[in-house]
Amino acid sequence: MHLPDISPRHRSLVRAIAVAGTSALALVRSRDFAPEHDRAARLGNAVANAGLTWIVGTKAFAGPLDGEFDLGAVWGPGEEDEGQAVRYSTVDPREQAEKAQSFRNLTTAFASGAFSWALWHPTQNFADTIDAKFPTGFGRGLGAAASGTFVAACAALLDKFEEHDQIEDLEYAPVEIELPEHIRGAVNQLLAQPHPVSAEAADTARAQFKSARFFVWVTYSRTQHPGDEPITLDARQLAELLRDEDVSNIDVYPEASSALIVPAQQTYPVVGTQDADASARLELTLDIVDGRLSSLNLFGTDADSPPRTSAELSTAAKSGTLHPLGLGGDGVGYSSSFEVEDEEFDDGPLTLAQWPEPNQLTFVADRTNCHHEHQQQAPGAEAGITGTHHGCTEYE
Repeated sequence: MHLPDISPRHRSLVRAIAVAGTSALALVRSRDFAPEHDRAARLGNAVANAGLTWIVGTKAFAGPLDGEFDLGAVWGPGEEDEGQAVRYSTVDPREQAEKAQSFRNLTTAFASGAFSWALWHPTQNFADTIDAKFPTGFGRGLGAAASGTFVAACAALLDKFEEHDQIEDLEYAPVEIELPEHIRGAVNQLLAQPHPVSAEAADTARAQFKSARFFVWVTYSRTQHPGDEPITLDARQLAELLRDEDVSNIDVYPEASSALIVPAQQTYPVVGTQDADASARLELTLDIVDGRLSSLNLFGTDADSPPRTSAELSTAAKSGTLHPLGLGGDGVGYSSSFEVEDEEFDDGPLTLAQWPEPNQLTFVADRTNCHHEHQQQAPGAEAGITGTHHGCTEYE
């Protein structure tokens, strides 16, 4: 059985009742009742305090309007794993958490009533002492105003907590974009370079790129864009999302009817490079998955290539030798031509606007593929005719 609670949609009414009730309760004095009615007044005060305590612990007073914000049970933390998914169980963990919060609220309200009963005479004596120092009615009015203001301030403070929580409630999701012209131009120029293996593969990649849709992952605020359904952004909102977003990958979705690229899994064997400084450069690459363009990538790369063959390794080392400074002696224990060295590219996010223009790139064919094709013989090799060599050079 779910313990009763008040829905957040009644927030204004519940908060008004809490403020008014607390103020009114502060006006009550034991001297207003005949001695034979003291016990009834004491009980009424205890019940009223318990009721007001329960009201300020409900979702309507302390919960969020959108249902996302959770004070973790207003009256203290719940179970250690509260709110986590329960495996192999038909029990809804969210419902369990709500029951636990309602139970704590009801328990706290009962405790408040009990304390009010126990402290009835001490608090009334203290209030009478304060009243005696002020003109008639002033002490009561001051107490009522202070009590009501305190409850109202608590409500405002809870709203501030909710607002702060929502500001921090950021999500990460893909958004469709129109590919900026300078990036489209750079990729078109890359795909226009002679393919080191297959002209047909280049034609297929160009056709896929021309028909593709493009997505980038962005961080967005749940407060501004709530819900789980797709959200249509206007140009200003999209520009705001992309303005400071670090984008090193753009996901590509060609048409389903597009011809497939062979090999199906590869990095396109022409890359665009831009020198960043003497020790590093940016590299534009295209990934192909299942025969289709999958992503455009712009990474920082280490210009000093690590050892690739045994001839580049130290001849003094032997099996069991540990290399704390890495095999290249540069202090890096691992390296890759597609890894970003953070210390060299830490000037801020790489936004779409900062991707290089076509004329800033040098296009380089995969020399491994070029060499491989150069060694192959085309049909008619028995007549001494070799396959065409497309060139293993750099293209400006």
